[in-house]
Amino acid sequence: MASPPIPSDPTNSTRSTTNISASDAVLHIGSSAFIDASLGEVWRSLIDTSTWPSWNTFCPRVTIREQPGSDTSSHVLQNGTKMTFHVHMDPSTEGEREVQLCVTEFDSPDSSSDKPGRIMWAGDLTAKGSLWPSVLTAERVHELREVDVEVEGGRKKRMTEVRNWECQVGYLVYVVRWMYKAQLQSNFETWVGDLKRFVEGKKESG
Repeated sequence: MASPPIPSDPTNSTRSTTNISASDAVLHIGSSAFIDASLGEVWRSLIDTSTWPSWNTFCPRVTIREQPGSDTSSHVLQNGTKMTFHVHMDPSTEGEREVQLCVTEFDSPDSSSDKPGRIMWAGDLTAKGSLWPSVLTAERVHELREVDVEVEGGRKKRMTEVRNWECQVGYLVYVVRWMYKAQLQSNFETWVGDLKRFVEGKKESG
């Protein structure tokens, strides 16, 4: 069986976030994958955190602390969602770390016009115990788009390209880079791999 195609620049090393340029980032990590499923299906699985326990070994649980508008019980991310990620830095253990975040950008995709989907979250500065931006600022972007991918036999197949990257700046990031860069990079690769297996598995079982 042929190896699955891999996006160019899979770690998104030259991509900036809204407020942090790639050249300024003290720590830059990322991952990418082609997923054999529709853009809408991948997008819905990514933004609906109620699905995460089924696929996300890095962050299997999310607590939504606040939603804009009146629907505070929704598990679906939107612009302004405030949330706590319960992350497993080492997915092989039960150890859990809480990270307070807020969705700062949200732009739904539209496959009919080739418009990509984009969501970004960053540290929630209003959360108790949050760090000063000069100490640590992190922004993470997911970008999804439909593309034609060359597969086995030279055929072209429509797939969803998922790109996921984070830029960090601040005094503390030098410590984070030294202690956790390799583990975070592995976790980011696991994230898109888990999403790919989940969505493609649903397609096969359906």
